[in-house]
Amino acid sequence: MKPIIVFFDGYCVLCNFWVKKLCKWDKKDRLRFTTLDSKMAFDLKAKSGFDLKEVDSILVWDQQNKPLVEAAGVFKILEALGDFWRVFLIFKILPLTVLNRIYRGIAKNRVRWFGKNTSCPLPDTSFQHKFI
Repeated sequence: MKPIIVFFDGYCVLCNFWVKKLCKWDKKDRLRFTTLDSKMAFDLKAKSGFDLKEVDSILVWDQQNKPLVEAAGVFKILEALGDFWRVFLIFKILPLTVLNRIYRGIAKNRVRWFGKNTSCPLPDTSFQHKFI
C-alpha cells in the first residue's frame, strides 16, 4: 500500500503543530508530508490539474485517487491513523458543507491567530523519513 501524502503550508505555525502531532500518532507509518510549494506538489498539479494556488487547506493524496481537501482530507487522515482515531469518523454524519465551512473559517484565520514562521521548520530527526 502506498503512503498517504499530506501537503501542508510549511510556514504556518498551526499546520506545523498538527504535522508534528500526526508524525507521533502515525504508528502504522502510513503518512508522508510535504509542503504545498514543494516539487511534488508542482508535479501533482501537472498530473491531476489540481490548482494548489486555490488551496487554503491541507491536501491529502493516497496516490491512487483524486486529492482530497478540507474535511474530506481530515477524514482520510483519521482513517489512515486507525485505532482510536477512527472514533472521530462519527463526524461524517454531519454534512460536508458544514464541516468545510468550519474548516475554512479556521484556515482563513490561522495565520492571524497562531502566526507564521519566517522559514519552514525542519522535522524532528526521528521523523525525517516521513518528509518528502
